[in-house]
Amino acid sequence: MGRIDLSIEAERPSTKKKGERSSSGIEDDHQVTEPESESNDDHHIAEIYKDIDLFLTAKNGNLDDFERILHRILAAEHASSAVKHGNKDIATYIASCPNVIYKKNINGDTALHLAAKAGDESMARALVLIHGELMEFYSEADGETYTNVLMRAKNERGNTALHEALKHGRKMVSQFLIQEDLELSNYENNKGEFPLYLAAKLGHVDCVASILEFSTDQERINEQYRKKSPIQAAIKNKHRDVLEVMLNMNPGFIKLKDDKWRTPLHYAASIGYLEEVRYLLDRYPPSATQRDKSGLLPIHLASIGGHVDIISLLLQDFPDPAELLDKYGRNILHLAAKNGRCNVVNYILNNHNFEELINMKDNQGNVPLHLATMDWHPKIVNVLTWDNRVNIKLVNDKGWTALDAAEYNMFYNPPFRQRLTWSSLKAVGTPRSPTGKYGNTPKKNYITDFFKERVNTLLLVATLVATITFAAGFTLPGGYNRSGADLGMATMLRDKGFHIFVLCDTIAMFCSIIVVVILIFAQLGDLHLVHTAVRLVLPFLGIALIMMSIAFTARVFLVISKLRWLGAAVLVIGGSFVSVLLILIVTLCMPYTSSNKIFRYLSYYPFCLLVVATGSYTQD
Repeated sequence: MGRIDLSIEAERPSTKKKGERSSSGIEDDHQVTEPESESNDDHHIAEIYKDIDLFLTAKNGNLDDFERILHRILAAEHASSAVKHGNKDIATYIASCPNVIYKKNINGDTALHLAAKAGDESMARALVLIHGELMEFYSEADGETYTNVLMRAKNERGNTALHEALKHGRKMVSQFLIQEDLELSNYENNKGEFPLYLAAKLGHVDCVASILEFSTDQERINEQYRKKSPIQAAIKNKHRDVLEVMLNMNPGFIKLKDDKWRTPLHYAASIGYLEEVRYLLDRYPPSATQRDKSGLLPIHLASIGGHVDIISLLLQDFPDPAELLDKYGRNILHLAAKNGRCNVVNYILNNHNFEELINMKDNQGNVPLHLATMDWHPKIVNVLTWDNRVNIKLVNDKGWTALDAAEYNMFYNPPFRQRLTWSSLKAVGTPRSPTGKYGNTPKKNYITDFFKERVNTLLLVATLVATITFAAGFTLPGGYNRSGADLGMATMLRDKGFHIFVLCDTIAMFCSIIVVVILIFAQLGDLHLVHTAVRLVLPFLGIALIMMSIAFTARVFLVISKLRWLGAAVLVIGGSFVSVLLILIVTLCMPYTSSNKIFRYLSYYPFCLLVVATGSYTQD
């Protein structure tokens, strides 16, 4: 790519210049103080032993001892221990003690949270039902209504016991909690996730059905949908059974829109879920024409995502895709080009019914080629410029051609994506607009330093190659004859391998010398002369490196050829690496900006290799 970056700087007229929480983030609720006396230490140790006694009693399941010690000390960790180890008698006793049942561990989990996580249905029932009976007793005694707040208690993550049961896949516990408290499904956690959303996301069909069955407030369910859509979760995780249950129990869900105004069909199209798109279209065909807040139709999201099969399906009901525009006046080809979806671009270009889209302008006058250029998708630009139907002379509302747009937005030292995009436009002969407006011109000092560094690097490499090959010419393999008629001649003169060594070494040395001489002219400081010099020296330097590598392989083979397996190994290794070197040098030296048809065909595959190697190929 040495040619491209130099061509950019030499040929483009100008470029655009680019270029409430505490301080610690932690709130400490505990104050650390120094002990005042030894009596305080003794008291602290005594409290620790009380905790240990109660913990062991809760773990071992001794109700009498637990009840006796509990009167002296209460702590959530011990209640959690009883639940964790499945001691139902102690858990039942805990449920009847409000001072214990509401206590939380360091994560904010109550005993019910832990039972829900563990999937212990009998323990959860004991905690909920017995505590519920206690609340009823208090209500009858005081004449006031007491809510069973245990089930609605949240931990540090904002999760109720139902959230935890769903997250851990505890379906039986989830079913019990859903039926026990009908309001529990309306509580969201810190992430804004409702139980219905979690159940749909994780594929718990029975839980989804129970929540919808026992829900008494349809408006609140609809509000949950708008905040974080359970249907979206089911579609994105491809839970077809969950989706069918939701739509069968509440057919109105298919018409609901979330906070982005997107319907279920939008999400199915965006992820390329073909079976689901068919299913949703069959149930509610008008959803294909509904737009989100950005004016995007489901087919637009399919184009952005690169889902050709979805586009083909949706176009069956729309004979004229030129009418399917977003709020910026962009069609599906605009969006595919902007987002680098080469498969969609090829699909549209290969379909003669979509020719109207190829040079269609959006609200700002940009054609697909403009958008692919400004978002630096060289593969898309290359595909478009190979199509003769693409008009490379079209300008947008700013008076820019695609080449103008590239040069305006290009950095001073552009990355490969920008270089490849620019070279594709140059190769097809994309003109500059005489009315185009350009950004700031790069500083002369910057350009001079950039080229000076490049020339010095090439000069150093060429000098090293010349030195090595010159020395190799005087240290021939096998040495010289010291007597006879062939005095002073190489001892391996008749060997074919020796012929290869001499020829390759000679070619490498003279090519490197030519490179050195040409680069001396580049030291004169003229930018166009530098550009011409580098274009000339790259092929010569590439040939010198390849010939030097072959000469080295031939030399080594000559001196070890009597050991056949070793000679064969040297030839295989040398041949493999020379092939790789050849590919790299050809890729580097190809005239990517040449408009000559032959050079364009020759450089096509090296260009594609560079696109892949530089991560410039956006494709699903």
